[in-house]
Amino acid sequence: MQESFAVFITKISLYPTVIFTGLVMFVTLYWLVSLLGMADMDTVELGDAGGEADISDLSSTGFFTGLMLKFGLYGVPLIIILTLISLIGWLLSYLYTSFLHQNVDSGILYYVFGTGALVFVLVISMWLTGLIISPIRKNIAKIPKRNASSNIGKIAVVRTLSVTDKHGEAVLNDGGAGLILKIRSDMSDNQLKQGDKVVLVAYLDDANTYRVTPVEDK
Repeated sequence: MQESFAVFITKISLYPTVIFTGLVMFVTLYWLVSLLGMADMDTVELGDAGGEADISDLSSTGFFTGLMLKFGLYGVPLIIILTLISLIGWLLSYLYTSFLHQNVDSGILYYVFGTGALVFVLVISMWLTGLIISPIRKNIAKIPKRNASSNIGKIAVVRTLSVTDKHGEAVLNDGGAGLILKIRSDMSDNQLKQGDKVVLVAYLDDANTYRVTPVEDK
């Protein structure tokens, strides 16, 4: 058992699998931090809001944005996209490394083939991720968008450890499972903390966030 585990550790530490191993560790840590309420989960929105992104002219977009558009990597939280790419890439590269290590275990050819495999696996991972999230993105687009301004004046509960002008989330009771909203506060002394009640005083459309103030004790 110990020998098998040692072999496994060795394989996931080999190039190019080690790159995806690092990505898997990163997204795992991010999920843990998010569950503890220390990070926001932003959605990747490219192209027209609520519709299909326009990929007819990728020359007007950045390289990475163009790639994401090409593979359909938008419309869902970025961490979900990274998680799927990391897991798929890790599995494929692990299988490749297991095969390559048995035939070429050192030398320049190992890294030449490994680099080629890294690019190939990354492309396949992005393509498969795009296929997986496509129905999710389409279903999200079909959900009628709530009028954000109708939430102004309502009371929500802070779910992150703190709220700043760049970070923060709160849960708004909508009669169902609750809405997780991104919130921001200009309070310099950073008084807002997890569990505090806040009033939604303004909606910032460009950032898809709410400006909040603490509920005053009566």
